[in-house]
Amino acid sequence: MLLTVIRAGRGRAFPLLLLLLAAGLLTQPETQPLLGIREAQFDHYQRVLPRQRESEPVVIVGIDSQSLVQLGQWPWSRDLIAALVDKIQAGRPLALGIDVVFAERDRYSPEVLARHIPGMTADTLAALPDPDRKLAAALEGTPAVLALVGLSKPLPGGRQPAKPLPVFDQDASRDRFLPHFVSALASRPVIAAAAAGEGLINATPELGQADNQRGVLRRVPTLAFVNELPFLSLPLEMVRVALGEAGSVQTEDGAHGMQAIRIGDYRLPVQRNGELLLHFGASSSHYYLSAADVLAGMHDPALFRSRFVIIGFNSTGLQDRIVTPLGESLPGVDIHAQVIESVLAGHALQRPYWMQWAEMATLLGVGLALIAFIPRLRARYAVLGFALAATAILAGGYLAFFSARYLFDGASLLLLLCPPFISLLGNTLIAADSLRHSAEAQLQQSREEAAHMNGELDAARRIQMGLLPDTARLFPDERRFSVAALLEPARAVGGDYYDCFMLDERRLCVAIGDVSGKGVPASLFMAISKTLTATLTRRHAELGSAFRDIEAELNRENPEYLFVTAFIGILDVESGHLDYVCAGHDAPLIVRNGRLLSVDTRAIAGPPLCAAGSYPFESAGMQLQAGDLLCLFTDGVTEAMHGQEMFGVVRLRAAIVAFGATPVHDCASSLRDAVRRFEAGHPPADDLTLLFLRWHGAAGGQD
Repeated sequence: MLLTVIRAGRGRAFPLLLLLLAAGLLTQPETQPLLGIREAQFDHYQRVLPRQRESEPVVIVGIDSQSLVQLGQWPWSRDLIAALVDKIQAGRPLALGIDVVFAERDRYSPEVLARHIPGMTADTLAALPDPDRKLAAALEGTPAVLALVGLSKPLPGGRQPAKPLPVFDQDASRDRFLPHFVSALASRPVIAAAAAGEGLINATPELGQADNQRGVLRRVPTLAFVNELPFLSLPLEMVRVALGEAGSVQTEDGAHGMQAIRIGDYRLPVQRNGELLLHFGASSSHYYLSAADVLAGMHDPALFRSRFVIIGFNSTGLQDRIVTPLGESLPGVDIHAQVIESVLAGHALQRPYWMQWAEMATLLGVGLALIAFIPRLRARYAVLGFALAATAILAGGYLAFFSARYLFDGASLLLLLCPPFISLLGNTLIAADSLRHSAEAQLQQSREEAAHMNGELDAARRIQMGLLPDTARLFPDERRFSVAALLEPARAVGGDYYDCFMLDERRLCVAIGDVSGKGVPASLFMAISKTLTATLTRRHAELGSAFRDIEAELNRENPEYLFVTAFIGILDVESGHLDYVCAGHDAPLIVRNGRLLSVDTRAIAGPPLCAAGSYPFESAGMQLQAGDLLCLFTDGVTEAMHGQEMFGVVRLRAAIVAFGATPVHDCASSLRDAVRRFEAGHPPADDLTLLFLRWHGAAGGQD
């Protein structure tokens, strides 16, 4: 017995030493290969869930190849830049950022011309216009921000920038973590004095160089000091200038440096050295304009109104390309646009100081558990236990990113746990080599099958959702009615459907259905039902006849004995008369002048399609009034569960009657949100489908 204990102790000593060495490596975050693995993992998070660029607050006026061909090689004369500034300022943008440093005199300035053209008299030189002053005049009184490059060494003949932050509380304990530059490459004083601000365009020296060596830009500075004067980065300075007096700059500080920076009411989480871990969104060319087109007046100045505008290079020959974690190669000016979007949304990736300690605790906790339990288990169970621990660590990283955009380095932890685990299992794996190979083969097969199944379900979901009409784009110029719909399956695929389409110039058909059951069989039956509904409704002039044919076709091949509840209505958009037929579906609700009515389906309501064989469905009709809001829904709304309680008809009616004149698109999303709040995180009991229709009257209206 004593010998067994001694051998067990020796078997755990070496893995424990490896675990302590792993913990030591984890305290050195810049150590390779951990650094490369960590950054690759963080990049993968962004590829899986890039930032959604839902709005375009920034317009980039690019000095591109087209502009160089039409207007000449760079550098352009400052009077041409002044003309470009005037074109943009005519649209009254929120702020104008110029990602160019005008450090030297213009090549057409009188002083430069005097050196290149001997014999010019003083009177001739005095009569020549100064392009620098012309650009300064264009910038005067505008919300323009010039670029500024911080330098770690003094530049001979250099100059100090003229526009530091007007008000900023310095704190030595915090500021020691921030970048400090001894000098800067700034625009000429006559130009800088006319601008509203100056912003830095370079990265933090230490981490910026490391990133450049790896070829991927992951972080950008927000605040730095030049000769002990505070300066924001160019995009943040644009936001500050745009806010005017409301754009005060404050920092949220802690014992470990900065935690966030505030510009007015906007808050942006940052690292302790003031760096922004930028959550990149997919690139888009929508907000790029050519400088040549702007100068030619091809764009309405109103395009720039209430937007941030950045002038910068968009030609491969004039600037370096930036590689993002998404694998895209972008112009450097695009980074400024993404930073502005992040500021306005208050959105950034976060890796607070305590994250390293959380990773350390995870490493030691899992490692000690392995050392305690692996020697007691058979090889197959030990491998399974380690696989589960690894999956939990990696899943925790993805969960932290998806839920709060935290960067948790699960990949490095998994790598560091491998040596102790291999040491613990060495003898067991040698003794049970054949069993280990068999277990790995089965595990690999199960993973491949799971990935294959998930891929097929994802493809089925995309196909199913693609069958549904996009109500936001279906009737772009229609003023007689407004329609909006949404469908959220309870599983990857579902059995609900909706449809809306014009039968002719004045008849609008809307339909909603709910197939019995869930999953793949219901989704296939749903696709058939929707197709038959659209086809046979167009073919028949009378709804009851169409329903009878739909049921006959569905019954033709129905080996699973599925059935479907459905409601179809045809609205005369000129008169407001609604013909409808109902097959076992909940009666739609109508909001009329603040009162709630139900569509009367009692006289004509039949059983669900395919539930009772051939049934003589009949249609009915009613007259809508201008402004009436019609709500079609499935039982995924009323039967939504919170514990043992259902959402029910009472809550549904209360939610709908409160909409009033709310636009139909907001009605659908608001009702969906109310149901999800009621569920309070409980899984959906059934597919949820909504369709809202408001008839504005024959003369049209505003929704």
